[in-house]
Amino acid sequence: MQSGSLVTDRSIQPEQWGQFLIAIFDEWVRHDVGEMFIQLFDSSLGAWVGQGASLCIHRETCGDAMALEHNGDLYSCDHFVEPEFFLGNIKDEHMLTMAASEQQRKFGNDKRDTLPRYCRECPVRFACNGGCPRNRFIQTPEGEDGLNYLCAGYKSFFTHIDRPMRLMAGLLKQRRYADEVMGILADEEKTAEETVTAVGRNELCPCGSGKKYKHCHGNKARS
Repeated sequence: MQSGSLVTDRSIQPEQWGQFLIAIFDEWVRHDVGEMFIQLFDSSLGAWVGQGASLCIHRETCGDAMALEHNGDLYSCDHFVEPEFFLGNIKDEHMLTMAASEQQRKFGNDKRDTLPRYCRECPVRFACNGGCPRNRFIQTPEGEDGLNYLCAGYKSFFTHIDRPMRLMAGLLKQRRYADEVMGILADEEKTAEETVTAVGRNELCPCGSGKKYKHCHGNKARS
């Protein structure tokens, strides 16, 4: 059942999830754009372009990914194959009728309509939209129910990718290729590395990361 907390001692921590996504993205955006296609990154770019995310977990509403069991039973989602989300059986009713039912429309709209205030006011809501409802079982800092368990990870990830995504979105709007971002970032890093010699260890790194030089390009130079 999807009710209650699904966290176990083997579950990933939200911060770990964010760190993992960021590490993979940083490798991809510098070396693999246009060669390796990662669903979450492609979906996120859609959000920055203004088309909205393609992944159901990050769309504003959902309800298009229903689950059909071997016996013909149809449920609202493959994460909610439970009595409360049973739509009917295709032997008794046409699938399209059930898909367009008020029950299913409400299920999809609830993804948007039940967002806690913390999510509604979040600067990366346009890309995240609260994540999958199956993971919304913790409370916000203000004590409101309905926050996604992975919120901290997603928030750090979507915040981290903002600038590269803006660069790629800008390229696409100019009818250029998104993979040009790799050259832009490489040029920026080269320029930053060429100017760090005059930067003190405790000064802000000139790359614009907001970190001290010793914790950013200064650390990379030592390694």
